[in-house]
Amino acid sequence: MMSICNNSTVRCIAAAAMLCLATAAPAVEMEKVGGGSARMADLVGQGRWVVVNVWSPSCTFCVQELPHILEFHRKHRESIDVFGITVDFPSFGYGRIEIIERFLQRHPIDYPLYLADHEMASAAIGSYLRAIPMIVIFHPDGRVLGRWPGEINIPELENFIENYDRYGTEEWGLGS
Repeated sequence: MMSICNNSTVRCIAAAAMLCLATAAPAVEMEKVGGGSARMADLVGQGRWVVVNVWSPSCTFCVQELPHILEFHRKHRESIDVFGITVDFPSFGYGRIEIIERFLQRHPIDYPLYLADHEMASAAIGSYLRAIPMIVIFHPDGRVLGRWPGEINIPELENFIENYDRYGTEEWGLGS
């Protein structure tokens, strides 16, 4: 029987995950689009997988990726939390609410969105934000297991989450 770890796409996400083992979410607080705020530490580590999409409505690749993220969210909403962190692009300044609200009128998103700047987004994902779109995968215990810059492949993301606990960190190439 062939091990799932021989799949080259799985190795890609495992390699990304090696860069961020055992990184816990910090207590950075972010403003929620639509009102209110939340601390990152309260959004992850609550016993559920969490997928965070760092993006901007003015980033072409981010917008191209959104239908896939929405599909993933709708398919897995009972078991995996998804939310977005929105930054301004290309400045990586604080997300501009007027641009986001205009975008949401044309393209509704049914998962929570938070506003951040480069520094806040970097703190939230536990690593320097180099590019968007960026997907960050948090284990149910709150550890960052992977950061995926660029457009995500949803079957690869599903495969990683579904098989992570079965194969453990050594099989995924994530051992210390």
